[in-house]
Amino acid sequence: MRSGRGIAVAAFGCAILTHHDARAQDAYLQGVFTGSIGVTDNVSSAAEPPAGPGPDADGFGTVSPGLIFTYTTPRTSQTLSYTFAASFFFLHSEANSYSNMAMWSGRFVTSPRTTLTLGVAGSQGQLNTFLLEQAPGTTTIAGTEGGTTNFVQGSVNEGFSFQPSPVWQLGQAATFLVYNPLLDRPQRTYSAANTLSAQRIFRHDVASLALSVGYTHFDNVPVTDADADPEAPDVYVERDQLLSTLVASWQHDLGRRFSSQLDVGGVVATDLTGDAASLVRPAGLAALRYTHDRGEAELAYTYAATPNVFLQQIQLSHQLTLRAAAPILRPSWRLSVEGSAGVQFARPLETNAEGELVTGPNTTAVLTDVALLWSPVIVIPDFALALRYQHTNQHTAARTAELPDTRIVRNALLVSVSGAFPRRMEAGSRISMTQPFGSAGPVGPPHRDPEPIEPPEGSEPAAAGDAAP
Repeated sequence: MRSGRGIAVAAFGCAILTHHDARAQDAYLQGVFTGSIGVTDNVSSAAEPPAGPGPDADGFGTVSPGLIFTYTTPRTSQTLSYTFAASFFFLHSEANSYSNMAMWSGRFVTSPRTTLTLGVAGSQGQLNTFLLEQAPGTTTIAGTEGGTTNFVQGSVNEGFSFQPSPVWQLGQAATFLVYNPLLDRPQRTYSAANTLSAQRIFRHDVASLALSVGYTHFDNVPVTDADADPEAPDVYVERDQLLSTLVASWQHDLGRRFSSQLDVGGVVATDLTGDAASLVRPAGLAALRYTHDRGEAELAYTYAATPNVFLQQIQLSHQLTLRAAAPILRPSWRLSVEGSAGVQFARPLETNAEGELVTGPNTTAVLTDVALLWSPVIVIPDFALALRYQHTNQHTAARTAELPDTRIVRNALLVSVSGAFPRRMEAGSRISMTQPFGSAGPVGPPHRDPEPIEPPEGSEPAAAGDAAP
């Protein structure tokens, strides 16, 4: 832990000392830092009685230095980043943790009509603190098992786009992910997916069609049998499941600041073990988005099937989310608010005793994550002081009336400070837009006019087939 922290601090200092020379060579080196102190009523995301021992309250602090290196040419753009994050608790030192996250991504204009994207990401850390490592406007809603678990995760992605004309674009994207908990009997997850898409751009609309096929393998899945002897040894199995999704999308420009998106399609889930049972369900998305140079927001509803590596399940889920980032009242006050709020109703895909593919007990996850930010007059680049509150509430129904439901509730209040040096050249998005059917599909607001085939000289290439790790 000490060596990792030393490397991060040294890299941050290197960014401050060398950024001027790097920029002269089409390279940009930037150091970032976030630190916070706060309190929580559930240190390890423990379940409430009688399903669990109950939560413990404590104060905590976090530090997260990082380094971002970007290299660009007229036809390429590459980014390499490393972030070290550590959390420590005042009374429960056994819950102290640290994580290392590294990522490389590259975009390459391979011809006037084609673009290739590649990416590699890896992370190692402890599960009970991962929610606080995301910004309030990007926090994801996902069920967790509770408790503390060390894990290692890696992913590789590839995307390719072909633009046969200024109004047509074809895309392909592939991803591979490995999640490995560091346990005596690791419940690993392997996931691979490939997406093909076609997009037609109109003046105020974008029409798309995306086909995605994903394979997921779960190792050492514990089997629960309510009629079995409680003293009997645990039983573990392996699961192989296939998801095939076809979605048609229509994005419409409602003006200079508002846009909408409507996706309609279906998903076929297949359990490849046993008799290869299948389940057919609809898939869809409805979203209203607002974008402005001073703020952005999205209200979205999705129904989709996605793997959950933390619970070792493929889940069919309804999800409603609201994300926003906007200034408060007068710009001279330099106050802004950003955050996420949402609810998810998810059911896992399981095989019953007759070999049929069915849905299991419902898990309801509620998330509220909001921050009030203050940025002073620009003296320290990209400096911000934030007061943040986060509430998570997860309820999983019991399989039988004899067993208790499982509920995990966690509240956290913290004050954080963040900064970057040198200053970012342009502001990035402070919220994450909903992309449930693969990033090779319909993404982002519609274009008012078709983009040219040949990108302008010296500009960063764009790619519709980019698949984020």
